[in-house]
Amino acid sequence: MAYSVEKEDIINIIKAGIFAPSGDNCQPWEIYFDGGKLYLKNIESKDTSLYNVKNIASYIAFGAMIENMIITARSLGYEISTTLFPEGENSSLVATLSFIKGQPVFDPLLNFIDKRCVNRKKYKPMQLETHARESLKTTAAQFKGAELFLIEDEEEKKKLAELLSVNDRILFENKNLHDFLFEHLRWTKKEAEKSRDGMSIESLELGLVQRKVFRLLSSWTFVRFLNMVGFSKFVPAQSYKLCKGSSALCLLLMEGTGFDSFVYGGRAFQRIWLTAASLGLSLHPMTGITFLIQRLRMGEDKGLSNSHRELLIDIYQRLKDIFPIENKAIIMSFRIGYADPPSDNSLRLPVQRVLIEGYP
Repeated sequence: MAYSVEKEDIINIIKAGIFAPSGDNCQPWEIYFDGGKLYLKNIESKDTSLYNVKNIASYIAFGAMIENMIITARSLGYEISTTLFPEGENSSLVATLSFIKGQPVFDPLLNFIDKRCVNRKKYKPMQLETHARESLKTTAAQFKGAELFLIEDEEEKKKLAELLSVNDRILFENKNLHDFLFEHLRWTKKEAEKSRDGMSIESLELGLVQRKVFRLLSSWTFVRFLNMVGFSKFVPAQSYKLCKGSSALCLLLMEGTGFDSFVYGGRAFQRIWLTAASLGLSLHPMTGITFLIQRLRMGEDKGLSNSHRELLIDIYQRLKDIFPIENKAIIMSFRIGYADPPSDNSLRLPVQRVLIEGYP
């Protein structure tokens, strides 16, 4: 039986949910509240990137949102019962959340919901502490079917870094991916405050010269010209260095390949990220290439050139030599380690721009 929820409590639960990560911080959601239940609706027009094949990137983001909401609701004395895709997987309604009154249960990760962030800085040359490694593994194991792989061996990191960094080449050779990125960049503090979505240019951790060059790269015409002299082939070098220099490169897999696996995997990933934040670890998703591979696996290769299809097939085969990814949902690949705080964090839409009274 669902119970009514105090308005102040529901506002706090939604605030926590909104802190979830999403592709380029596009925040593809509307949240409805009818007095007893929350309804989480996917706004497909918010994420039209090729990475978001059949909305799986958005579903991972919704999973992260749900995990934040569960942690916060429990601290306020509510248990949440979640129903995924109540109107079917073709509906934009991703989940309904019902509230059952209980006793407050404090989760230490509650304090890190608004502190968890992407850190794109160079990480310090440090190995993961044993306690940190074990905590991350234990956190993943809380979710049935989830498996977290941490690659720490230097040679193995180099191999995986090479594969993950190819994403940056494809990004600057594919107009959809290029345009989506630059549409979500905010070049000034004023612009970021006004939109409260996307990513600030400061958060990319570019040097002064790099930032000026990056502004020029917002022109697809200019990028196509540069690619004629091989520009895109050199772009992955920076990501390769960042990946290779991390404490670990990680891959999170989830049993099953249905859409619910991606939502559930998003919950697991968010809890892993919150755990990392609580341990003083920095985290940077490096998952573009795995989303593109997921696109091929789903038979949705429209929008990719023949050369990119061949490149992705080769990377997929090489990833299968490292990870047991057959018949599993690839949730997220990321680098993790120790770093100075990021130069800036992404902003979030206020509750009043997301919350709608009633039923969707």
